[in-house]
Amino acid sequence: MDLEIKEGKAKITFREGSVFYNPVQEFNRDLSVAVLKTFVECQNTDENDSDEQLPSSKKKTYSKESFNSNITVLDALSASGLRSIRYAKEVPMVKQIIANDLSVNAIETIKRNVMQNEVDHLVTASQADAVSVMYEHRSRLKRFHVIDLDPYGCASQFLDSAVQAIADGGLLMITCTDVAVLCGNTPESCFAKYGSMSLRAKCCHELALRILLCCLESRANCYGRYVKPLISVSVDFYIRVFVQVFTGAAVAKHSAWYFD
Repeated sequence: MDLEIKEGKAKITFREGSVFYNPVQEFNRDLSVAVLKTFVECQNTDENDSDEQLPSSKKKTYSKESFNSNITVLDALSASGLRSIRYAKEVPMVKQIIANDLSVNAIETIKRNVMQNEVDHLVTASQADAVSVMYEHRSRLKRFHVIDLDPYGCASQFLDSAVQAIADGGLLMITCTDVAVLCGNTPESCFAKYGSMSLRAKCCHELALRILLCCLESRANCYGRYVKPLISVSVDFYIRVFVQVFTGAAVAKHSAWYFD
């Protein structure tokens, strides 16, 4: 049986059970559209005043030249393509969106929905391993301006490639749904996946966000890069962070001050 879903400005159809779709994540997608839209607007109005809250050593001025009207987005685990299509229809000044998935069924669904929504000039379907795609875009001229990671479960296996494939000043959007691990149910699993021990406490959801941010920062530091958190939320059964990634070895070494 074919299902038809209307969300935001997008309308998609897919055969029930053929691709992953979670209606509960609609808020996640709404928030992501809003953040991406604001991010794009900031690049085109030369806004970066949030640096004022950072120490002088951690302020970063980057070239907007590669951003203006040239935003490239990687939806690394696209499934039905809904998120990519919403970005194409609801976020202006995006040049290209890569809707990637390893599943053959997902790619067929993405292509059909892209044509149905008339965004084939913006959205390109890609059938590949997400990590491989990001590693193939590590060189400065190939990097994406925005990478969206919304896996089922833990996102840690994608972070190393993501921090290398994102442009300087680019936006990383990351979801983790393994909140039970991050909130202290299995602290040993949390340490194995994220390099930190989780605790069962009233503050466990905030701690979960900090664990993810610390893991992300440590991956970035390996390559002389660092992250600047923009928004971090814990909602329902998942956490979601939005960060910018910058290059600067001198700044990266100060990370220990923020994650001690």
